[in-house]
Amino acid sequence: METIGPLQLRVMHYLWSQGPATVHAVQEHINSISSERPLAYTTILTVMRNLVRRHFLSQTPQGRSHLFTPLIDERASKFGMLRQIRQDLFGGDIAIMMNYLCSDEEIPTAIREQLLVVTKKGTHA
Repeated sequence: METIGPLQLRVMHYLWSQGPATVHAVQEHINSISSERPLAYTTILTVMRNLVRRHFLSQTPQGRSHLFTPLIDERASKFGMLRQIRQDLFGGDIAIMMNYLCSDEEIPTAIREQLLVVTKKGTHA
């Protein structure tokens, strides 16, 4: 599964949590939680149509607007993106990927230490 951009992912998170929605509903939500400048309706519409084209969403007419529905569930999408990142960035090598996670200072030390223990066990198995 191909990865998607940050704004596309924000749209998907909203639809996964709220269910099918219109562009207007998604735009209102994204603009309400962002401290950045508000995104235009046409920007969100373009993002959602691109997600339809890429088979992440379906688009169904509903009166004068359209209802967008996720075609893939969140879990499958996350697994797919993780696998793609593992392949693209780490040549498929899970140990290298885990070593990067273990050195990420944004992750609390206790969690990084647990990851390191698990990673070392996995390389000796």
